[in-house]
Amino acid sequence: MMSKWKWHILTITVVATILSIVFSAPYFIHPKYKSSATLYPANIICLSDESESEQMLQMLESDDIKFYIIEKYDLYNHYAIDSTANGSLAKMMKYYEDNVIVEKTPNDAIMVTVCDEDPQIASDMVNSIIEDYDRLVLKINAEKSEELYNIYSNTAKEKARVIDSLSDILKKFGTEYGMIDEKSQTRAYSEAMAQGRTGGDASTILKNWQEYGAEYKKTDSLLNSTIQRYNKDLKICEDAQRDMYKKQTYSNVISRPYPADKKFYPVRWLIALLSALGGFLIGILAVAIIEGCRKPKEE
Repeated sequence: MMSKWKWHILTITVVATILSIVFSAPYFIHPKYKSSATLYPANIICLSDESESEQMLQMLESDDIKFYIIEKYDLYNHYAIDSTANGSLAKMMKYYEDNVIVEKTPNDAIMVTVCDEDPQIASDMVNSIIEDYDRLVLKINAEKSEELYNIYSNTAKEKARVIDSLSDILKKFGTEYGMIDEKSQTRAYSEAMAQGRTGGDASTILKNWQEYGAEYKKTDSLLNSTIQRYNKDLKICEDAQRDMYKKQTYSNVISRPYPADKKFYPVRWLIALLSALGGFLIGILAVAIIEGCRKPKEE
């Protein structure tokens, strides 16, 4: 049965192949070029239970970076999208997500891939995404450092006022009561007693230590602990202020993008092969239907 239809099937197969070659030409399907970069996170402080790579992935897929790339490369005009039409943003995001792919590799690296009809734009967009990722992370860290600086600078100022107040109290103990150092002054009084010299300033100071010593020690201890906390706050302020103005990258690029010299889409030989196979199957199906309709009539 098939032998008498072989030329028909062959004709359908050849026509399908020729049509696929014609309609997959650049005139009908604009070729696209692909550019990729592989990178690892660097200098990142994890904000949750996510790994550094997962956190990097989330940042690279953020709307902040998407809108930056859309504006920088004027993608509304590039993709011929009317920005004033209803649903233009949703359409733009669909185009962006179809042409910009960010994914994690099995080795826990991040791969950024951009597909475009212009190989140079594809390469430039990959570089811009990485640069804006670094800018975004730096901005977030600077904002957090500024918040930290403001918090601890305020607490440091408050501790400085407490230190001044406690210092004034200790100064009053020294000027009005002669209380400077309990051990040395008590030792001096003991030596005076041993030599038969009692009374006078030494006796008065000893009485002051007996009466106000507990308050003096409490104030002195509080002053020392406040100074220690004050110094820690100052250290945090210094580190935060340094982080506010530092310039740092947050990605290690191990494979940089470059303008491709060979398109990756469409794959014309694959389209032709599938079309030929489809034409062949359609021919067989058509023959089976025709023969199936003829058989009852002959009977």
